[in-house]
Amino acid sequence: MRQLARQIIAGLFSLNKKFSNKVYHLTGVYPMNTQLYHLAFLHSSLASESNMSNERLEYLGDAVLSLVVADYLFLKFPFRDEGYLTDLRSKMVSRNNLNNIAFKMGIEEMLQYNKSDSFLSRKSISGNALEALIGAVYLDQGYIQAKNFILKKLVAQHMDIEDLETSEFNYKSKILEWGQKNDVKIDFVVLEEKRTMRHSLYKIALMVDGNESGIGEDTSKKNAEKKAAKEGFAKLGIKEKG
Repeated sequence: MRQLARQIIAGLFSLNKKFSNKVYHLTGVYPMNTQLYHLAFLHSSLASESNMSNERLEYLGDAVLSLVVADYLFLKFPFRDEGYLTDLRSKMVSRNNLNNIAFKMGIEEMLQYNKSDSFLSRKSISGNALEALIGAVYLDQGYIQAKNFILKKLVAQHMDIEDLETSEFNYKSKILEWGQKNDVKIDFVVLEEKRTMRHSLYKIALMVDGNESGIGEDTSKKNAEKKAAKEGFAKLGIKEKG
């Protein structure tokens, strides 16, 4: 009986050590409280109660990630204005970017979720789990280790700042997605069109349920809509990962 108990304990220890080694490979830190990390990889589709999934850790990790990236950009670009820094941070912490990073890191292999649920996007829940993992590191190891994880494992290895600088964050697309998700009517209305010999100048309003929420002006109608969407994005307080 004692021999069986020892074998069970040894087996559990081996599994826990294997899990801890995987966490270390992902984050660069060796876990002290492994339960936090198990929770970080537990999707709500398998959790019996909402507080037993990774959603709370995802919420925390989201905030830590945003702070670390904001601090990183503030120091890296001392002469850039607030608008530039905000745009670049939006791209770095965008849902699409985090999903791709999580996929490259192999987060999906660690995930516990309902595999029979065909409506679940494995890439999307991997991105959520990555944020939850940040939250777990923060609670287990503190802010400095969480910051090191983000900068060394995510930013340095998976974020090309020059490419992100030249890429375009699609505010219009995000506004439309937000409207659909929240059952809000989104329209872009031409308020004014001025024609000259050389070009036209469009003034376009973003209308949210009939209320003006952003204005954009440009010689291109498409770009005017994007500018209106960007202004509305800020006014409406939509999350950057939208």
